[in-house]
Amino acid sequence: MKMIRIFPLLALIFLQACANPSIVNVRERLASEIPSKAVIFVPRFEGNPDFVEESTDYFVSILEGAVENRIVQGDVLRKESTDIVSGGNLAPIEIALNLSRERGYDVLVMGKVTSHKTMGSLNGFSTIRIYNVETGDRIANFHRPSGLLIAHSVE
Repeated sequence: MKMIRIFPLLALIFLQACANPSIVNVRERLASEIPSKAVIFVPRFEGNPDFVEESTDYFVSILEGAVENRIVQGDVLRKESTDIVSGGNLAPIEIALNLSRERGYDVLVMGKVTSHKTMGSLNGFSTIRIYNVETGDRIANFHRPSGLLIAHSVE
């Protein structure tokens, strides 16, 4: 009988251990300094080739509905090596900032999409970083998990 009472508690602890946190970090002062007419550059996200194109399109569509700024959706910043395909890091920030400065953009949004399978579940993660192109300062970063304990998609 004691096992029946403790099972829900153990299940909750197990689920908490498997949870992936969402992280939102916005530097309010820097965000408030973005000009209302700022041009936002979103190069194609990096990461798992099965998801980057759709993830970039989806993100840009949501962004276009949320802000009135001009948004420029770009191509890849670099040829992806096996490191990035297997979940390596984002392109060096200087590559993206230099391109953004050359083209006269004000805000840079970089993204990465990764995924992994765990015992039959497919889980995804997206990381977004937002930069002030002029100063190179990071304005915000977001990390969002996608998928459930038993998930069938990485949306």
